[in-house]
Amino acid sequence: MKLTLYHMGHCPYCKRVIKVIQSRHIGVTYKDLDVHDKLRKELMAGGGKVQVPCLLMTEKGKRDQWLYESQDIIHFLKQHY
Repeated sequence: MKLTLYHMGHCPYCKRVIKVIQSRHIGVTYKDLDVHDKLRKELMAGGGKVQVPCLLMTEKGKRDQWLYESQDIIHFLKQHY
């Protein structure tokens, strides 16, 4: 499964998620909306809203899953990694 985290540098909820990712050494691609404005459109088109943090889970042969809410993301990560 490929994981991509949409985040913003000043977001305290994003920082919480990133802390868990780093402490568990989870391989994640980061997409910073502060750096690339086009990512807002990408997030809206895929997940349906521009809200961070958002974890995109991509698995070959399966539908992409977009997970919002930092506590939900952290819970998912702790269950699976």
